[in-house]
Amino acid sequence: MCPVISYLHFAELAGQTLLRLPLDSHATQKQMCFVPRPHAPLMPAADAERAVGIDWYATTSAPCPARARSTVDEFAVEELVQLSGLVTEARDDYYPLYRVEKRSLDTLHMAHELSEALRSKVSYGGLKDKRAFAVQYATPTSLRSARPPQVTRAKFTASLVGYVPSPLSRAALVGNRFEVVLRDCCPGIETAIESVFRLAEARRLPNFYGLQRFGTADAGTHRIGRALVKREFEEAVRLMLFGESSADDETTRAAREAMTSGRFEEGVRLLPRGRDVERLVARELSRRPRDWVGAMRGVPVRLRRLYVQAYQSMIFNKSLSIALTRGEELSEFREGDNWAEVSADGLVTSRIRGVRDPPGARVVPMMQIVGYAFRDYGSRFDACVMEALETEGILPRQFYIQEMQEVSAEGGFRRPHLALRDGSWDVEGTTAALKFMLGKGQYATILLREIVKAADPAGAGIA
Repeated sequence: MCPVISYLHFAELAGQTLLRLPLDSHATQKQMCFVPRPHAPLMPAADAERAVGIDWYATTSAPCPARARSTVDEFAVEELVQLSGLVTEARDDYYPLYRVEKRSLDTLHMAHELSEALRSKVSYGGLKDKRAFAVQYATPTSLRSARPPQVTRAKFTASLVGYVPSPLSRAALVGNRFEVVLRDCCPGIETAIESVFRLAEARRLPNFYGLQRFGTADAGTHRIGRALVKREFEEAVRLMLFGESSADDETTRAAREAMTSGRFEEGVRLLPRGRDVERLVARELSRRPRDWVGAMRGVPVRLRRLYVQAYQSMIFNKSLSIALTRGEELSEFREGDNWAEVSADGLVTSRIRGVRDPPGARVVPMMQIVGYAFRDYGSRFDACVMEALETEGILPRQFYIQEMQEVSAEGGFRRPHLALRDGSWDVEGTTAALKFMLGKGQYATILLREIVKAADPAGAGIA
């Protein structure tokens, strides 16, 4: 009989519990355990997913119509962080740590507004979905920052919770806790959830990058990233300014028409609020027409890096889809794999070890994220990456962008499987409430897509 996994997890900060998740004792709640599942024939993914390299579903259950994000609060995510040296008393040589609660706001805009309030750039653990209620942590990067006890803006509140010896980094992030409500569910929702959770607990659910990683369907961030990697800077600008989008209103279309005709100053005036990035690019072109590199440099460097990273993510998705097509085992180490040791809770991995290093007792395979430091070691996953690169017509060294070195991407590693902990659910009528934790950088929508299998992921609220 399977052991029950309790719904209790917390991050210890300097001996104190900063995040504690309550034990849910609802009588009808289901709790999962590790149940291996054999490989099964693959089902093709939705067209919108295939456009970003997600070719398959890993589960074979029938599509189960359901709708997520009926309200922002019904898609909630909270960071789990581990920090050393946290203190509650103010110190001049420590950085203030803020707990940020935000709704309907992306992390980049939150960070911009918070940095203005603190009079310092801010550092944070990870990007959080715009269409969600999210809790995350941030610190200023300067010891001379302002240190208000609270910063309140229209879509977020940042509360001072302590002080740490160094700015927050991604290394402090352990994972994320999710609470998601699905409404208008099909009658077989419970069976579909059980099937997906069983596969996730067995580490057999592929760890794709979710659709929200890639922006809008019309001019996704990965397309701009591809143009930058291929040194097609004019194409990158064209994607941002000239291509029509299904979300464009009449004013935006007029602005695009003006910019297409070279009337960039007019386009700047016509662009509506919320088109800040396009305005920056158009303003640069109004000063120096046809300086495509200079125009792209009008975009904040953090966002330009995200474009290239989105392209890396798309190639990772393609590579992982190829691995699924080949029937590769995602959960277990195979000879020749890069690997990492995994924590007892399954969420955290150690530093990456090479294909020639003898593995320890508790290890998971790791798959390369392509960049200029990518090396083909001859592993099964490297072969998948090489095939994906061939379909894209690029080489790893092209991710070092001489003309715009600040957005060059070295590459890295990522698990090929989702790392899920404490999955549970409660179904009442046509409503399902799901709770689970995932490793850092992993997407709840990748879990949900396997349950719903929506032909229109955006319409189902899982994009």
